Amino acid sequence: MKVLTLLTMLFLTACSSSTPERRESPVLPSSVETQLNVAAEPPLLSLNVGITVFDIQEPVENSLQGALKQVRSVEQRYVPYELKKTLDRSGFWGAVRVMPREDLSAELNVSGSVLESDGVVLKLAIKAVDASGRVWLDGVYEDAATYEDYSKDPDYNKDPFRGLYNRIANDLSKALQPMSEADLQSILDIATVVYGRALSEEAFGRYLVETEEGLVLAGLPAANDPAFERIQRIRNSEYLFADSIDAHYESLQRQLGQTYAWWRHYSYELIMGNRRLETVDATRGATRGTYYSLNRVYKTFRDSKMNEDALRELTDSFDRETEATVTEIAGKVVQLHGTLDFQVDEWRRLLREAWEQETGF
Repeated sequence: MKVLTLLTMLFLTACSSSTPERRESPVLPSSVETQLNVAAEPPLLSLNVGITVFDIQEPVENSLQGALKQVRSVEQRYVPYELKKTLDRSGFWGAVRVMPREDLSAELNVSGSVLESDGVVLKLAIKAVDASGRVWLDGVYEDAATYEDYSKDPDYNKDPFRGLYNRIANDLSKALQPMSEADLQSILDIATVVYGRALSEEAFGRYLVETEEGLVLAGLPAANDPAFERIQRIRNSEYLFADSIDAHYESLQRQLGQTYAWWRHYSYELIMGNRRLETVDATRGATRGTYYSLNRVYKTFRDSKMNEDALRELTDSFDRETEATVTEIAGKVVQLHGTLDFQVDEWRRLLREAWEQETGF
């Protein structure tokens, strides 16, 4: 019955009127893909970048695709990692890591939202803020795929929206380039003190002043200050922990990449096929060609739903079976279990405990 209902809806879409419904013009693909700007040589002072798992907007429900909540759950983790790989290739940055939430150890944090994603169009809202609170980037990026992007069997290593990721990376590197060595050192120093303040407002709060432009340093602890040395050691442990969490997201992309690539491929065919049906002249009735197109759209819909089911199984399995993160705090090896969000919460709790035990406040 569901199959008949779907076929009926598709048929009515194709044949109900000779005057097409007025629709918003689709996003057109760029004729030339944006190339990635690559650093000629490694920077003398490099900023670490944390990319937070993206927010997702509820997808619009329609008769063809339904609520794609599971796909969005994949994309909010998959898309940030694709951006991370692009930033790594650009060579302008230090360590680039994907984290469940803001990376306290990073000098620059990137957040984002998946506004639209259906295999045809990818639309992201991206914001980048450094440790001082200065906004580097705040905008919406949009791109459309072409037939050539899906002319062969999909390969998740060749993302159809790589030009979009390149544009984001290029805009970030453009924001970086005018900065002097002193500017970068200031961001590095502020990030260190901000990290310390997150553990102890009493010990580090006095070194920061909030202004309209953001945080500025009122001074720095002495290099041999015991609290400052302790923060440096703890922050080094934080780097190792963040590396481990980032590796989990790398594993997720490897597990889901090909299945997600196929889902996007089928979604593209489904949407474009439906658009072709909408342009059929209703006065011709249900021609043989229309019937063939209708069946092809239905087959694509069925294959797309199968890939949604596969994505759900894989993400559910990943969330249940995320490997323990093994890391070190104050010379002690600890194992963190559970979801990545839970592991981050537990890590923060252990850091505070270690700080309190060593300092008494």
